[in-house]
Amino acid sequence: MKHIAIIGAGLSGLVTAKVFLQKGYKVTVFEKAGDLGGVWEASRLYHGVATQTTRDEYAFSDFPMPADYPMWPSGAQVQLYLRDYAAHFQVLSCIRFHTIVNNLSYRHKCWHVSYTDLKTDTGEQQKFDFAAVCAGTFHKPYIPEFSGQEEFIRGGGQILHSSQIRDSSLLKGKKVAVLGFAKSATDIATLAADEAAGCTLIYRKAQWKVPRYFGNKINMRYLLFSRLSEAFFDSPRKSAGQRLLHTLGRPLVWAQWRGLEALLKMQFSLKACDMVPAHRIEDQISCSLGVAPVGFYEKVRKGTIEARRAEIARLEASKIVLNNGDAIEADLLVCGTGFTQELPFLETKWREKVIQQHAYHLYRNIVHPDVPAMGFIGYNSSLFTTLTSEVAAHWLACYAEGQLRPVTKEAMQDEINYMHVWRKQSRPVSAEFSGTCIAPFNYLHLDMLMKDMGLRTKLTRSPHEYFKPINPADYRRLLKPVSGYIWQPKFIRPVTPEEHTAELF
Repeated sequence: MKHIAIIGAGLSGLVTAKVFLQKGYKVTVFEKAGDLGGVWEASRLYHGVATQTTRDEYAFSDFPMPADYPMWPSGAQVQLYLRDYAAHFQVLSCIRFHTIVNNLSYRHKCWHVSYTDLKTDTGEQQKFDFAAVCAGTFHKPYIPEFSGQEEFIRGGGQILHSSQIRDSSLLKGKKVAVLGFAKSATDIATLAADEAAGCTLIYRKAQWKVPRYFGNKINMRYLLFSRLSEAFFDSPRKSAGQRLLHTLGRPLVWAQWRGLEALLKMQFSLKACDMVPAHRIEDQISCSLGVAPVGFYEKVRKGTIEARRAEIARLEASKIVLNNGDAIEADLLVCGTGFTQELPFLETKWREKVIQQHAYHLYRNIVHPDVPAMGFIGYNSSLFTTLTSEVAAHWLACYAEGQLRPVTKEAMQDEINYMHVWRKQSRPVSAEFSGTCIAPFNYLHLDMLMKDMGLRTKLTRSPHEYFKPINPADYRRLLKPVSGYIWQPKFIRPVTPEEHTAELF
C-alpha cells in the first residue's frame, strides 16, 4: 500500500484525500489550523462572507449541498458542508490538525516531510511515496507596507486584513477606511456603512461586478456558467465553432459584451456612482470577477460609503493621506488586498521549477514534468473550484498510477511555456493569481483533463449541453470509470510535442 502525503485540508485537500482513499492508498493530510476548510475555516472567515457561486454549482459531484441551504451559502455553512463531506468519505481520521509542514524534500525516491506538532511543539519526519500539495492559492494574507504606519498605530489606529474582520463589533463606532475593490473589500465596506461611524472605500480603479440576478430576474449562473457563455471569450484553444464565432461572428461577440456592460451600468447606476470601469468586461472576467454585495452601489450613491478613487500616499496619526493630497480621518484601515501564494515548505530546487517569474509553471495546472511523484490540486481555481479540484484530483490519481494518456516531458513543457506566454501577451488578467486561475475557460480546462483520462466530456450530444449551467452531478457519471480499478485505458505510446500541439489546435 503506497502512502500519500497531502498538504492542506481545504476543499482541494479533502477531495484529493477522498479520491486516493477510494483507490486503496494510505493517506495522511497535514493541516496547520485546528479545523478543516482552508479559506472556509472559521478563524479565516470575515463577518458576513458568502460564496460567489451558487449552492448547486459550488459542490462536489457526489455530495450535493443541502437543499435547505440558501442559494448563496454563508462561510459557516460551506465549512459545515466540507466537514460533512470529510466525515461521509472517512477522510477525518486521516487529518493531522495543528501540524505545520516545515520542509518537503525528495530523497531515495520518496518525499520526506518534516513537520511540527503545534500542540506539543515537537518535530518529526515521515516519508511518503507521493505528495499532493493542496495548500491553496490563498496562502497568507497580504497587507502592504505603508509609509507612516507606525505613527498611525501609535496614534491609536489599527491596520487589519479583511479576513480578520470576524465580528461587526470591530467596526462599530469607528471611522473605517477600506482599501481595495475586490470581493472582501466591497463586502466589508457594505457592512461598515451600517456599523461604523463613517466608511471610506479607497480604490485604485473600478472593476466590473455582477449581480446575483441580472436585471433582478435572471440568476447569474445562466449567463456565466454555461458552455455557450464561455464560447464568447477569446480562448487559447478554440473549436471550429469558436473560431467561426471569433472571425465572422465577431460583431455578435462585440454586441454581446457591450450589451452586458450596458445592463450592468443601468442596474447598478454606475455613472451616478462614478464607478464605470475603463476596461472591457470580457478582459476582466476571471477568478477576480466579484459578485456585487447587496446594497453596495446604493450605499455609494447615498454617500454612506464615501468612495475615493486614489492610492494611499502615507499614514499619519488618525489620518490617511491619499496621493491626490486629500486626507481621511480614520481609526481603522481594513486591507482587502488579497493573499500571497507561496510554497515555503517545498525544497528550493523543486520550488524553483514550479514557480518561475512569479508564476506557477504546471502542466494542466497540476504537475511539473521535472518534479517527481508530486501534484498540485487547487492551483486550477475557477468559478466552481470544488468541481475543477475534484476532476484534477482524479487526474492526479491516474497520473500517479500511469493511467493517463502518455505525453512526453517535452510536450508537457511546451504546453507550459505556451500557456505562460499566452497569459502574458493575449490575456494579462490570466496572469493574476500567479497563473493559477483557469477561469473563464472552465469547460476548456475540464474537457482537457477528461480527455487525458480517456473519458467523455459531456453526458449527451444534445445542443442542450451548451446552454445549461454547469452541473457537478453530471461529472459523477462521467467520472465513474476512474472511481475504481475496473477501467484501464489502453494507450500505445507517448504523444510527441508536435502531435500534442497539433491535437490541441
